[in-house]
Amino acid sequence: MELCDGLRSRRTIRKFLDKKVSRETVLEILTDAHWAPSASNQQPWNFYVVTGEPLTRLCSAIQTAHKEKKKAYDPSKGKTIPARYVARTKKFFKDLRPAINSLGDENRTFIESGSFRFYDAPVVIIVAMHKNMPQSRLMDIGMAAENLMLSAHARGLGSCAIALTLLYADVIHTALGISDDLDTVLCIALGYTDSDFPLNTFRSSRENIEELIMWVGFDV
Repeated sequence: MELCDGLRSRRTIRKFLDKKVSRETVLEILTDAHWAPSASNQQPWNFYVVTGEPLTRLCSAIQTAHKEKKKAYDPSKGKTIPARYVARTKKFFKDLRPAINSLGDENRTFIESGSFRFYDAPVVIIVAMHKNMPQSRLMDIGMAAENLMLSAHARGLGSCAIALTLLYADVIHTALGISDDLDTVLCIALGYTDSDFPLNTFRSSRENIEELIMWVGFDV
């Protein structure tokens, strides 16, 4: 796959085939992730790779915690983020609604229930970083995560980056025995794409790039 084609054709996958992903394939994908740049070559990422019965137990633990605590993130309420980003979120869910409605579900229900079971992916990768690392190192984590998802795409797999599950990071830590000196910063669902699922053909829109660029020193 050509790099630029991969960048523009990758999409978020929210339903996977009931097909195992081999340890060797995951290792190849994580090796690509590991080649991401990082400040002073600190390589701050830690990957917890979960499948099989441990993944089933993890999903069950998160879903149980959600039923009890019902934590939620809604950027349209309060003063969490600037209005323009709230508007983009609302547009995204408006665009997504027809596909979700075709499943007989609602936006919030589908996203929450799907996230808390990792959309039934056969493999989930939990990315963690040491608590003493500065927040700027999250940029390094992001670059590694992008490498991971592009590598998966190039190898014929799909992925979904999920942050909503971090509402129950304590449950994830307990279930996987993650060290207390690590913070979980991202979850990535991984597997083979179910091409017949309506949402897997959905592509989110992008703002006009020229509205997001401030040219300095270039000729008009």
